[in-house]
Amino acid sequence: MDLKITRLSKVIAVLLVALYFVAFFLPESVDYVALIPGKTLPYVWNLVTAGFLTLNPFKLGLEVVAVLLLTRLVEPVYGSKEFLKFLFVVDVSINLCVLIGVYIIFAVGKDTGDILYNKFAGFHGILAGLVVAVKQVMPEHEAKLFGFVKLTFKYLPLLFITIACGVAAGLQQYSYVPFLLLGTYNAWLYLRFFQQQPDSNHWGDSSDDFKFSGFFPPLLAPLLDPLGFLCATVFRLRHPPAETKAPFAKAAQYTLPVDSADANRRRERGAKALEERLGMKKATGDGEDVEAGAAASGAAPASTVVIPTTSSTTANS
Repeated sequence: MDLKITRLSKVIAVLLVALYFVAFFLPESVDYVALIPGKTLPYVWNLVTAGFLTLNPFKLGLEVVAVLLLTRLVEPVYGSKEFLKFLFVVDVSINLCVLIGVYIIFAVGKDTGDILYNKFAGFHGILAGLVVAVKQVMPEHEAKLFGFVKLTFKYLPLLFITIACGVAAGLQQYSYVPFLLLGTYNAWLYLRFFQQQPDSNHWGDSSDDFKFSGFFPPLLAPLLDPLGFLCATVFRLRHPPAETKAPFAKAAQYTLPVDSADANRRRERGAKALEERLGMKKATGDGEDVEAGAAASGAAPASTVVIPTTSSTTANS
């Protein structure tokens, strides 16, 4: 797998830095880029731009490093077009959910103040979605933290959410928490049920590693599986239930080389069996041609026994 920093990841990093400096030197531009529910109409573009606007320089540095590292793992598997589609879906869905949630709180809550004109922005929601994508592409990959702690990537989203929400609470940046949770959930929802697999009519990822309870320790699976089943019922999981592999062949090739070898052996056995069947069919076809030729010449083939009928016996007598 090519782990070089991709061109698209550099573009995203430049976009993050550019929007930060625009907001730094032109503070009034934040009103047009950040998500402000009371101004979303007519400024509908902030449903997209808000997810790429970061106002904290330290947070910006972490996000740039993270996007460069994570994109090089996901983009070669998805392809640039599908990767951009994934980012767009996660970004817009997060901001739509926040927008709807703010209006609901404003409608039913008391003393909500100027909640409709609060500014919501940050790349942390999309970053949470990227972590989910890494889990999908490399579920069994292991990495060492601090040189001795082994971490399986299938638990990477849970670790990221736990640390990020803890830091946000410690810094009293509670508005980050909905973005983090929505980024994780919306990314899983799209990849699990709606992402079209390449060169096929299948949708979503039905692998056991990517089910909802797969984000948590196995001890919690009996409690969480009913929720995953409910999601599958509501969204009508659009792929054969027997299919358990990752939706992208490239991902399986990079992360599960043993499965690829098994697949090659199965293909070889299938090709051999097909050749044997074709050989038998050809032999049968040759025998039928001999019989047809003999019948046309009025003589029965050597392997054929002619049984005289009643009409032929009468004619001979």
